This record gives sequence, structure tokens and C-alpha cells, in this order.
Amino acid sequence: MRVLFTAARHEAIRALRNRTFRVAAALVAALLAAAFLLEAARHTGEARQRAALQDLVHRQWVEQPDRHPHRAAHYGSFAFRPPSPLGFFDPGLESFAGTSIFLEPHQRNALSFSEAAQSSELARFGTPSAAFVLQVLLPLLIFCMTFASVAGEREAGTWALAVSQGVDARVLLAGKALGALLAVALWLAPLLALALAGALLTGIVDASGDTLVRAALLAGGYAVYLIACTALGVLVSSSHRRAQAALLTLLGLWVALWIVVPRLATQAASRLHPTPSRAQVELDLARAIRDVGDSHDPSNPHFQELQRSTLAEHGASRVEDLPVNYGGIVMREGERITTALFNDYYTRLFDAHRAQDGLALRAGLFTPLLAIRSFSMGLAGTDAHHLVDFEQQAEAHRYAFIQHLNHLHITRIRWQNDRAQRVDRAEWSAFSPFEHRRPPAGWALSRVAPSGLAVLAWAAALSLGVVLFTRRRGEAS
Repeated sequence: MRVLFTAARHEAIRALRNRTFRVAAALVAALLAAAFLLEAARHTGEARQRAALQDLVHRQWVEQPDRHPHRAAHYGSFAFRPPSPLGFFDPGLESFAGTSIFLEPHQRNALSFSEAAQSSELARFGTPSAAFVLQVLLPLLIFCMTFASVAGEREAGTWALAVSQGVDARVLLAGKALGALLAVALWLAPLLALALAGALLTGIVDASGDTLVRAALLAGGYAVYLIACTALGVLVSSSHRRAQAALLTLLGLWVALWIVVPRLATQAASRLHPTPSRAQVELDLARAIRDVGDSHDPSNPHFQELQRSTLAEHGASRVEDLPVNYGGIVMREGERITTALFNDYYTRLFDAHRAQDGLALRAGLFTPLLAIRSFSMGLAGTDAHHLVDFEQQAEAHRYAFIQHLNHLHITRIRWQNDRAQRVDRAEWSAFSPFEHRRPPAGWALSRVAPSGLAVLAWAAALSLGVVLFTRRRGEAS
């Protein structure tokens, strides 16, 4: 242990004394600080705006005049997606996902008005976030710091001298990896802690136990990720006799595994598991509604049977003799049918998205970037799983909202002269506004556990590779 810590201290001091490392570390720290400040400002502004718009929409709904329930249904409402508390750290899909859903009858809408869709082409590439800096740029810094850890000492002759003194080469390699991690932690950990403390004090992040658990899991995941990157740097350095060759190898690996492979994996996932276009979706749904039952077609067999069963239930011979409004019953049944069809379609759509995510995760076996990206977005609450959860909660609210109005249509509006009637505006206050309930940290962790295990597997495999490679080469000779 004494030799291990001595080697680690020596490596950390060597790195911190290196002017190139200090400059690069300062640039990365500046990027992190800028990313935190910019994303925090954006996150705070969007959270306040969406909360204000949700209150405005509900106030407009409550203040509307007396109306026919079906007219009120088509007046509709909105569900605004609140930004995730940790979205300022890893915005994930925030810029590409919509901000709100219009809630209306006969239709399940998707999220719309995304930031990327309303921005310039350059803005669609996204803004640099703290997560991006840690995932992509920090490994490059680690590679530039570790490329000469072993190869450089070989060139200088100090490596053979140390090993000739009876020091186990594997202990030296472990010490160098530990020292590199220590050098990074000395400036990175205080910066991240300061950013989290500032976010808590300014109210950007709520101090709930769920948020703190997510933040702790994120910290652990990124620590394992940095261990994997450091082990890769030391492993490549130990496999070369010259520092320049080790640097070129590491730069090539960074370009391939951090730039090329993730891009190819994303394109392959979209091609192998394509999603239908909006026009195709509308055509398919129109056909399905026609086959199952169209509430606007009186001759439709399904609704003819509905009329017969309703008359039989109430012992009436004509819809005019029913004690309830048959038009509202038709609207209620039509809403049930269309909702089932839309839910079936969206289930298949979400399955296609999950298949894409699964393929990208399998590609994480070839690059740790995809694994840590999925893990980070999931715990930050900005991945596809959280977006799907929001859409499902919004749809459940929409269905209950519309069926409540259909119930008013059935019970408060008479069949005769249906369209000319109104219900009292006091009824609108009985409708509660949409409120999104964020899933707990355990729910998020269960969905990104494979990604976390993939990051852990990378760290374990590369660390083991250092040991096995060192033993195979007989470094002690």
C-alpha cells in the first residue's frame, strides 16, 4: 500500500506540475462553469414560464362562460411539461422534446413546440452542458494526462529503474491510475460540489430526498466512468514504448469511440427500428376508427348496436324517450374507442423507441460514452422514459377530463334542442389543473440499470486488462 500511494502521489504531482495539463484543466473548468451558468439560467426561466402558463391555462378554463359541454371539450386545455430539477446538469432530450400537449376530444396529441424545432439550424446541435463536458471532453483531458504515464518513463529510462528495485509493475500502474484520478478530483470535485450547492441555495434544484438520491447516483456513475477512462489511458500507455505513439493511439480511440461509434449507433438504431411519419399515423388511425366504429356515422354497426342496447337498458323505444342524453352517450363511447386506438398506436411507437434505445445500449459495449449518456439522462430525468411517463400522465388526465365533460353532456343536457343548451360556468371549477408527478429515483434507476452496469463493466474490464497485460508482458523483467 505504501508503494501504491507513493506512486499515486508522484503521478498526481507530475500531472499538476505539467503546464499543459493545468491549461487544459483550466479550460475544461471554464467550460463547466459556463455550462452550469447558462443551463441554470435557461432551466430557471423555462420552469417559471411553464408553471405560469399552466396556471394561466387553468384560470382561463375556470373563467370561461356558460357553454355546451362538447364545446367546452373542444375549447380544450394544455399540459405543460415541467423541466427536470437536474436538467440544468444534463438537459438530455430537453431541447428536442416538446414543451406542452394540447388536450382535446377524439385526439391524443404528442408533445409540441420543442426548442430545437423553433431554433436555427446551428442551435439544433444543442448547447454544451456540464454532462457533455464530463462525458466527452474530460476523457480527452485524461488521455492527454496519462499517455506518457508509462511510455514517457520508458523513454526516460525511469520505468526500468523502478521495476529493477523490486517494485511490482502492477502496483506502479495502479498507482499511476489512482494518481491521475486524484489530480482530476482535486479540481473537479470542488467545482461540482460548488455547482450543486449553488443550485440548492438558489432554488434551481429542490432539496428533496429524491433529487439528492439522483444526484448521488449520478456522482457515483461518473466516478466509475472516469475510472474506466483513466484505466484505458494507462493501459494504452503501458502498451507503447514511446509517448508520442501512445498519444496518437489514444486520440484515435477518442475519435472512434467518442465521436464515430455513437453517431453510427444512433443512425443504425433509427434505420433498423424506424418510426412512422405523422401522415402515415393519421391515415392508419382513420382506417382503424372506420373499422372499429365512427361516432360521427349514424349507420355504423357498432353505434347501431350501442343504440339498441341503450334503449333496452332504459326500457325505451326511442332515443327521445331516454332519461339521459343519447348524444352524450355516443360521445362517451366514441372517446373510449379512439382513446383505445391511440393508446395502442402510442404503445407500439414507444416500443419502437425502446428498441432504438436497446440497440444504442448494446452499442455501449463498444464505447462507454453511450452507456454513461443513457445512465446520466435517466437519473437527471431528461431521457425518453421520463418523456413517455409525462405523456402517459397527460393522456390519463385528458381522458378523465373529456369523459367528465361527456358525463355533463349526458346528465345536464336534454336530447331535444341539444346544441342550444349550456351548463353553468360554476361546473368548470370542478376540473383540477394538470399536475405532473415526477417518478421516484428508484423508478429511474430500474430503467437505466443496464446502462449503469455497462459503465461498471467497462471500468472493471479495463482495470483487469491493465493487470493481465502487465503480467503477460512480464513488466518485472
